[in-house]
Amino acid sequence: MIKILHIIDYHCLGGAARSMIAIAKYSSRLDNQFHHQVISLKAPFPDALKLSEEAGMEYLPWQDETERNELIAQADIVHIQYWNNPRMFAFMQSELPPARIITWFHVAGDHPPQIITRDLINHADFAIPCNPHSYELPVVKALKPEIRQKKVGMVYDATDFERVENVQPKAHQGFNVGYMGSLSFSKMHPNYIAMSARANIPDVKFILCGGGNIELLKNQARELNAEDKFQFQGFVEDIASEIAYFDVYGYPLCEDTYAAAELNLQEAMYAGIPPVVFPHGGVKKLIINNYTGLMVDSPLEYSQALEYLYHNPEERIRLGKNAKEYASQIFGAENAARQLNPIYHRLMASPKRARAWSIPVDGNLLDEPVSLLDVVDIPPEFKGAKTFIESIGDTAPYFLTNLTSKNDQELFDTDNKIANSSILLGSGEGGVIQYLNYFPNDGFLRFWTALILEKQGNVGGALRQLMLASDKGCKHWRISWYIAQMAEYLGEIQVLQQALNNLDYLVPNFQPAEKLKIRLNELLEAEKEQIKLTETNYLIFPHWQSDEEELTEELYNLIHKLAILPSPSGRGAKGDGIITLIIDTTGITEEDANLILSGIAMNLMLEEELDLENSLDFALISNLNQQQWSQLLTQITAKVNLKNENQTIINELEIDDLITLDGAGNNYAIFPDWSADQEQLAEEIGQVLTNLAGEKNCTLLVNVDNIDQEEVGLFFSEIAMNLMLIDGIELFDTVNVSFVNFILDQWSNLGGLIKEKITIDSENLPDNLFTITILNDSQENNM
Repeated sequence: MIKILHIIDYHCLGGAARSMIAIAKYSSRLDNQFHHQVISLKAPFPDALKLSEEAGMEYLPWQDETERNELIAQADIVHIQYWNNPRMFAFMQSELPPARIITWFHVAGDHPPQIITRDLINHADFAIPCNPHSYELPVVKALKPEIRQKKVGMVYDATDFERVENVQPKAHQGFNVGYMGSLSFSKMHPNYIAMSARANIPDVKFILCGGGNIELLKNQARELNAEDKFQFQGFVEDIASEIAYFDVYGYPLCEDTYAAAELNLQEAMYAGIPPVVFPHGGVKKLIINNYTGLMVDSPLEYSQALEYLYHNPEERIRLGKNAKEYASQIFGAENAARQLNPIYHRLMASPKRARAWSIPVDGNLLDEPVSLLDVVDIPPEFKGAKTFIESIGDTAPYFLTNLTSKNDQELFDTDNKIANSSILLGSGEGGVIQYLNYFPNDGFLRFWTALILEKQGNVGGALRQLMLASDKGCKHWRISWYIAQMAEYLGEIQVLQQALNNLDYLVPNFQPAEKLKIRLNELLEAEKEQIKLTETNYLIFPHWQSDEEELTEELYNLIHKLAILPSPSGRGAKGDGIITLIIDTTGITEEDANLILSGIAMNLMLEEELDLENSLDFALISNLNQQQWSQLLTQITAKVNLKNENQTIINELEIDDLITLDGAGNNYAIFPDWSADQEQLAEEIGQVLTNLAGEKNCTLLVNVDNIDQEEVGLFFSEIAMNLMLIDGIELFDTVNVSFVNFILDQWSNLGGLIKEKITIDSENLPDNLFTITILNDSQENNM
């Protein structure tokens, strides 16, 4: 039995994983000597595990690098499924036991960040581009003929045609143009909606299967008054049921696409659906123009090609028939397995070999070109930036210049090039932002992310990244210049002031900064004495000298709770629908507080996809005088209690009358009907308080709309006294009761902090409360 261990970044239902599963299935069918196993560097997707098990693959879990390397050592052949992302690239650079390694490239390999580099080929015993275009790349042709002959071969990504074996065209109204795959502009043609809508075809319907920027695509269609032409199906596993309704397969991809051998295109062709494509990436070698499909060079030609196929059904039949025959003979996992199995046997004739990254296992190191990275010492704190640059080879040299140059003009020029990175290079798979997620402490990756975000219009996110970049060791003076410009744009006066002070120190007499100094003075003059507030204003007093990790986690959890349920009204012209979190900064500099908050905001955006811009504003305060405190406290919706709280400053202020909430979310709400029978109401509220007495440090918000709060206070005091005398319950040791008269938006903005809305029989809910907020509703007041 020959063990083939496949290593993949993420064992999911994507193209590379499906290709791997199909190869394992047909390789074993053709030669029962092979036993295929798989390691996933990221926790696998359950449906993918089921699919691979059905194909006869054995999944091998692992806990750490040592256990992973033991599994590699036990395998006869290691088959790496490669596309660029930081986790896979880190694996490639790691120390591996002696092995026989095949690397199968599932990308076109000609546009960054999805590049087939010389180091990747040198690292493998056998390297396999997955389409003819990639096999003809300069990096392959530059190899010595004897090396290329020995260790490089082309095998198409493997499609399991059993998925579409029995597709039969189904009758339907109109003319259907299908699309399957990623609906993101990192892959899809940016003019997809416009050029599709432009096609003058009666009753046309564009059927899109897949996930991605669906809302953006819908908005584009809506702006063209063409929304009815597009049908979004989401992810579809049973693609045969969709293909049966396709008349044409419209698959236009962006110019710098990493598309290689596109399984969905192979499947559509095998089903006899004629494709229309652009000559981008590996796709250009999958279609024979005017024989198995149509290849176009412009959006206009794409629209015209669709029109041509609509008006000429006989051409659809001809192209579809040819496509099916071609796909049957050239594509498919069985054909791919017939090519791979001999490669497996050939490798088995050679011993396992040790290897080190950037040192070829074949050939001579002296024959390798010298890179600037080989001779320049990159500080270890910028390992992430260095790794990213290595992963894209020499295809975007301005990143390396930006990392190493001492020339200001070169740095500004390369900043501009980085800012104008493609969607894929900036935020796509293997791009700058994905590498930042893997190397969060790398200052240069944060700086490059800032440049990209600012160009995309996310100035607030860019400013946060710049400040973090500076904190993580990216110290060139132009960082302060960029911070100053963005702070001026956002009206962040204190940040602008600090940045200009830094520029005065680092580059005295820097003339472009003089205009910003004038602008700063204007902003300072115009700044109002009071803090800019909204309808919902929460106040917290963090103890900044407490354990930083514990406090940061507590602030993260609180901000997450406040951000997950923004008001549906959104950010209006005057900040309508926005929560303001007022944060006392006693004991910390504003700059340091901003760094902590910026890090939390960025983590929420990257990990939870929460953008605080439309839900939450921060207002930092310190050293307020008595008059300023008096003005501020009248506008506070509630004080949020923290575990790590500055009790000293709280004790100095007269804030006992403020409504208080538990920052950990241990807050409940009731809506009594004050017109109900008082004895019955007292009994119901008493039961609620009895149940809550077992809670630790909880808050009960009592709605007092249209009733005198003093009267309610006396009513509750009597209930509490009875509980203490009759049942021995010391209520106010555990339960904080706050009487509130919130407007609907304020109730809505509490959604993330409310643990439960307790239902009582004598209840009076405000109109429309549950149309604008989400509260967990306990149907019984016994908790």
